[in-house]
Amino acid sequence: MLTPIIKEDLLYYLWKTKSFDMLDLMTEDGQPIEIIEFGNQNYDAGPDFSNGKVKIGDTIWAGNIEMHVYSSDWERHNHDLDKAYDNVILHVVYEHDREVHTTTEQFIPCLEMKKRIPQRIKQNYAKLISNNNWIPCENQLPSVAEHTVTFWLQRLVAERLESKTKYLKTILDQTNTDWEETLYICLMRYMGARVNMEPFESLAKNLPLSIIHKNKDDLHKIEALLYGQAGMLVANHEGDTYHDSLKSEYKFLAKKYALNHIPIVSWKFARMRPAGFPTVRIAQLAQILYNSEHLFSQIITAKNTKEVMDLFRATPSEYWEDHYRFGTDSIYKEKSVGQGFIELIIINVVSPILFLYGKSIGDEQYCDRAIEHLETIKSEKNKVVTNYKKLGVKVNSAADSQGLLQLKKVYCDQKLCLSCSIGNKLIGKH
Repeated sequence: MLTPIIKEDLLYYLWKTKSFDMLDLMTEDGQPIEIIEFGNQNYDAGPDFSNGKVKIGDTIWAGNIEMHVYSSDWERHNHDLDKAYDNVILHVVYEHDREVHTTTEQFIPCLEMKKRIPQRIKQNYAKLISNNNWIPCENQLPSVAEHTVTFWLQRLVAERLESKTKYLKTILDQTNTDWEETLYICLMRYMGARVNMEPFESLAKNLPLSIIHKNKDDLHKIEALLYGQAGMLVANHEGDTYHDSLKSEYKFLAKKYALNHIPIVSWKFARMRPAGFPTVRIAQLAQILYNSEHLFSQIITAKNTKEVMDLFRATPSEYWEDHYRFGTDSIYKEKSVGQGFIELIIINVVSPILFLYGKSIGDEQYCDRAIEHLETIKSEKNKVVTNYKKLGVKVNSAADSQGLLQLKKVYCDQKLCLSCSIGNKLIGKH
């Protein structure tokens, strides 16, 4: 049997929007059907729609509704062996090819949709799903009303923040719900960018924030702890007094706190811009930690995005003005944390942790504030954003660009057009 272009998501769409021929509904064994309640779509494991209610013949049934392309998919998905599907009252399929039963051998009535789908919906759906352009609706997107795109992006930015909290939750659990420590680890991780993300996370986990706090009033000690735990003070750099002083300080602190540094081989410098070298990022991080106490608390009490940004404005020690690495002189250049990098910290660290905090304590104001920070920051510049702009999408802030990244990765790349508000408009149009 050839697999049709129809997928289950089209059946979900038809059912939710009631966009199918509902005249004289009949089960495959000839019983009249009256749909009293269509139910609620279930996005977790189990039947597709819960709390449905249908009248079949003279009997009213309440329970779940399951959907498949073929009715034989019921057994292919092992539902006949799963008690979670014993309460299914109606099997809705594109094409009926077999009777199916529950684990107790109870027959399940079937409604075939094949001849009840409007031709225009089939054609519109096929046009999107069979399209191999950059995004399925590439040729049609410019025709979609601006407000449709705007409202959808507003939902997607929250969805993207939600997806980013998955990693944060694991760190929060590891720190026993210590928000300051969680922010510290996540900030460290992001300072490493993609190349040194893992070593920076390892550094954070091998140097508890509590030790930083105990030496809060001494920048030199904070630098010694960070570089020492990073394994960057092992080598000898003759004549480099700054390196030697850090090394001496770290030797004392390591003994005091029983510290062991991470492997120095972890760090990568190759094919990187010098401004992004881990040595420079650690210098910036040391200054950020020195400048602000209880960073997470300051973030949640900040009145606006500017106040949050100011927490990350930092200029490293004088030594780094003419160095990118220990023991090697370079042309003078201030190594302050740039505005662009601060904005990326807000996008990838601050807003996600604020969003998670709001969800965790049940206070939506923090979730709203997380999105407001993104709305204050200018849009990111990347290929995805550029391509959507070419298709007429207006991108005014980082909230828009984050929404577009979510749209491309989760919906367009997976061709989940029927789960997308834009796709819904295009499939339902006349």
